[in-house]
Amino acid sequence: MTILPRETDRATVLLMAGSMGARDLSQLHRHLVGLLTARRTQIVLDFSDVDHVDYQDAAKLAREFEFVHSYAGELRIAGLSPYVRDILLLAGLDGFLDRNTCDADTHMGPASSHNLRAS
Repeated sequence: MTILPRETDRATVLLMAGSMGARDLSQLHRHLVGLLTARRTQIVLDFSDVDHVDYQDAAKLAREFEFVHSYAGELRIAGLSPYVRDILLLAGLDGFLDRNTCDADTHMGPASSHNLRAS
């Protein structure tokens, strides 16, 4: 999985691409720790280029939201494909998604063409 941070005037956006498993969640956690240490508390995970989330590790994603919230931060998720959203729903994250999903343009500013796979 690739994680590329991008700063906007509204939030730090973590553009992600590929498949997400346990190792990738550890990488995501390190990014979040760095952002919170730098007092960047408005964070959006852009899942637009994520093609799969391991079902067994999906519930761990909710812990990252709790972690950021414990530091008075806001972590939102954007760009979920129907397939990835279904995986997260099957993992029991329906209430979690209802509270934390946003429209990408809301937090990220003007639309950009960011295909991480092409970079």
